[in-house]
Amino acid sequence: MNTCIQICSGQEWRSIKKITAVDQNDVSSDSLGEFFEHKIGNNNYIFFHSGPTKTRAAAACQHAIDKWKPSLIINIGTCGGVSLNLEILDIILADKTIQYDCLDFIDMTDEKYYPPTITNIDNSWVHLESISKTLKRGIIGTGDQDLTYEKALELREDNFLAVDWESGAISLVCSINKIKCLILRGVSDIPKSEDHSDREQQANDYKNNTLTVMKSLIGIISELDEQLSE
Repeated sequence: MNTCIQICSGQEWRSIKKITAVDQNDVSSDSLGEFFEHKIGNNNYIFFHSGPTKTRAAAACQHAIDKWKPSLIINIGTCGGVSLNLEILDIILADKTIQYDCLDFIDMTDEKYYPPTITNIDNSWVHLESISKTLKRGIIGTGDQDLTYEKALELREDNFLAVDWESGAISLVCSINKIKCLILRGVSDIPKSEDHSDREQQANDYKNNTLTVMKSLIGIISELDEQLSE
């Protein structure tokens, strides 16, 4: 069974190459980005880089599905914390993704978020009790924008746990292709105010915490390895 692991941002991809200690000579590339094969536990995984934003993430996900015919796509990466119950380095398993920047102002329906961009993810096959780390489960929002304190306050009212730039696009592509999808994101930064200094702190937290987040996520994949190969 082919399992593909999609990595989006450049910072995340550089961290993964460092964690896996992959030789650059073993890294290939095509029109969508770099990729390589790496063994975790008893199984080989295809890691591929998409780049950030929903467009690149969706294109690379579909490309991976067409190229490698996987039965599972795993997306691991960072996210910005929204919920008051989160702390930096917490890990989130997405049960639902919502593309919160897709808004319909013409039909004027009662739906706040555009229904075609809401994806429910079936995680019933994942036995989380087999892993040592506690995961938070719930909604991850996706938008082509950095998380601000003001936006976090708004999304918190709708029970979002965290947000990123890509997972909503990836989960939707997997749903369309009827392929299992696992979205795991680690909290790298949390906005505390609209002050310029806080935004600088967010940026520094993202840069400083990405490697630790990615190590933690690879550890979870290692613990889930037998399930992921079924």
